[in-house]
Amino acid sequence: MTPTAPTDATQPSTVLVVEDEPIVRMVTVAMLEDMGFRATEAANAAAVLARVEPAEGALRAVLLDVNIPGARGRDMVGEIRAIRPDLPVLIASGADTEELRQRFDRHGQIEFLPKPYAIAELRQALARLGL
Repeated sequence: MTPTAPTDATQPSTVLVVEDEPIVRMVTVAMLEDMGFRATEAANAAAVLARVEPAEGALRAVLLDVNIPGARGRDMVGEIRAIRPDLPVLIASGADTEELRQRFDRHGQIEFLPKPYAIAELRQALARLGL
């Protein structure tokens, strides 16, 4: 079993939603819950690290807004990787996807989700991460 696998197959996978805009965070959490995931939230860099570390196997992925208070997206991915190198990250941004791919390429297990996104696009991006 990999460290990102849920500890109990009957439990829904948990996705950490990192978004500083409350309404976007709320809608994203609702979308994930509608898809059968559990969602936890973080609005800034400090909250991300607090939720990634203790989550161990329960946390299956991070949906990360590239612009969050307290850190640049690339730095945040690096900090997440230092704690959980195998944890998939979904980068959400209104920026050019190709430019983001170049910036984040070295981190592996990353997908990109252009903003704004619909539930079907979120579902497809998570599926590309194996969720």
